[in-house]
Amino acid sequence: MPEKLGARLRQRREQQQIALSTIAEQTKIKASLLEELERDEVSHWPAGIFRRAFIRAYALAIGLDPDVIVREFLERYPDPVEDFVAPDGVQPGDDQAAVNAGPPMRFRYLVDSTLSKLGLGGALKTRSADGAAADAARAPAGPAGIVPTDPDLQATANLCTQLGRLERVSDAAPLLPEVVRILDAVGLVVWLWNPDAAELRPALAQGYSERVLAQLPPVRRDADNATAAAFRSAQACAVSGNSLASGALVVPLITAAGCLGALAMELRHGGEHTGWVRALVMIFAAQLARVIEAERPAEASARRFA
Repeated sequence: MPEKLGARLRQRREQQQIALSTIAEQTKIKASLLEELERDEVSHWPAGIFRRAFIRAYALAIGLDPDVIVREFLERYPDPVEDFVAPDGVQPGDDQAAVNAGPPMRFRYLVDSTLSKLGLGGALKTRSADGAAADAARAPAGPAGIVPTDPDLQATANLCTQLGRLERVSDAAPLLPEVVRILDAVGLVVWLWNPDAAELRPALAQGYSERVLAQLPPVRRDADNATAAAFRSAQACAVSGNSLASGALVVPLITAAGCLGALAMELRHGGEHTGWVRALVMIFAAQLARVIEAERPAEASARRFA
């Protein structure tokens, strides 16, 4: 019988004389989850990208090749599928769910591009939206060769009108399902800059379970990921998807005072490279930025441009 992975990892950590509490502090992963890993009990581990990101962070902390460890971990403990959130109106088991739900691990690229301090910089290449557009002709069409249809401009206009009436950020929550529907997206996360903590924090989300969102760590401005890059550069950043995972587009929330955060969208079928999708994401981001600026004093919340 092959040696258990957790036992081998624990042995390596002890050889390196690294306390589990030190790894927990460095990676922001709960110590209880790390303890379970070393006991080869991962029933409480999160699904999707967190499974991959957490084990990658642990491997880096103890000096092992993260790609090798992630691959072995996923072979031994495959990603569960029950955490996926079905699109509105689709019940589990519905034949259409297989079409709408997108590829497995659909949260992968969105959170791969937003997790901070987990050593993911080398795993994904972050590009500006303009740079990604240059590759659009060569990019895969997406799962099963499906290409997004034309935008619903009337629904977009109605949504922008509703967004324009908002006075508080929290009031946008009921409108987020429509944003996701119009873009045929998997989900979205609105990240807001917290100047006191000097980090981006998730403020609104759509398309993901509460358990998944509860484990989203904050993103520091200098993090090596698409969310941080979009925030500090004030430019859209794309992460290409493929037949196994969705893509992502992160657009800064810009006002006259500076950048207040970022809107991260997980997109199906190569939407991150589709012109009208990128344009609508930027429009929605601009509308959200206006609401955020109106609710929060600009001098207290914005990072001014250099």
